[in-house]
Amino acid sequence: MNMKNTVLLFVVMLLCITANAQEGVKFEELTFKEALAKAKAENKLVFMDCYTSWCGPCKMLANKVFPNDTVGAFFNEHFINAKYDMEKDSSGVMLKKRYKIAAFPTLLFIDPKTEEVVHKVVGACDVKLMVEEGEQAINPEENLKGLRKRFAAGDRDVAFLKGYLFTAMYARESEDQARAMQAFLDVVPIRDLADQATWHIVSNAPLNPLSMPVKHMMDSLDYTYQVVGKEKVDECLRWVFYNSAYGIARWTPESGQPFDEEANDSLVKYLLRFDHVSSPARLAYVYTAKCAREGDYKGMLDKMQEAFSYNVFRENDGVTYFHIFMDQLARSTDVAAL
Repeated sequence: MNMKNTVLLFVVMLLCITANAQEGVKFEELTFKEALAKAKAENKLVFMDCYTSWCGPCKMLANKVFPNDTVGAFFNEHFINAKYDMEKDSSGVMLKKRYKIAAFPTLLFIDPKTEEVVHKVVGACDVKLMVEEGEQAINPEENLKGLRKRFAAGDRDVAFLKGYLFTAMYARESEDQARAMQAFLDVVPIRDLADQATWHIVSNAPLNPLSMPVKHMMDSLDYTYQVVGKEKVDECLRWVFYNSAYGIARWTPESGQPFDEEANDSLVKYLLRFDHVSSPARLAYVYTAKCAREGDYKGMLDKMQEAFSYNVFRENDGVTYFHIFMDQLARSTDVAAL
């Protein structure tokens, strides 16, 4: 073979390799209407990257994730891919309003038949997560639309609720997140608290003394310590009881909310059993607040004097306690107490 033929063969081989190589996600130059029509004809979902020119995470996706061969192979097979600048493209401005897009990047997976969002991710993903979200989007039982449907039908399996909650969090769908969170907290068993993701959910949830996780933990405190670890459980309960006691101490008739006697009584019951260095201070808040609610400001001052004499407070907790109840006293008409 002469040199000319060798060079020609090399060029042909190079062209074949280039033709077969993946080029990442292939975004097509289509209007939204055209993307829907093409997706409908090919029985695919529309994948839509909603970005802006100034968005850093959007640029990371464009430079690091969308060019990836693995992402490209999956998305090019399963979706019609489109991208629109939400502030500059005419389609983007329209779609931003239509789909109520408030953060960037927002990644939408749209059913072309109904033009409904079946799955959604807000924020940047790495390569692994991007493929996982794509896989979830094409699964009618596991995408956001499917999870909503299963929840409405009464599915309350713990694993399902956890998946629904995390999907809602990634989508920043606050109503879904609140529904899933409450249902998850109502049914999660203590043994599952050992799971790091589950404990993260529970320990960061807005718990109160009447919530099921607190009830479960306090009814089986020794077992909860074994499953999760005493230090982690105590830290979680410390903040739950602090927030509850602080709310009780701050309550006034002018708040417009009825006082929650049940939550108050549950907190007292738990604090008397919670053998923690913070418990006496929390009880001081609650007992002092009872006097203030009843207009017994002489009794309130006696409770305060007692709490300070026993040195129940740590760090700045006593300063907060003092100011809360001095504010209560300042609003009173009890001349003698003043």
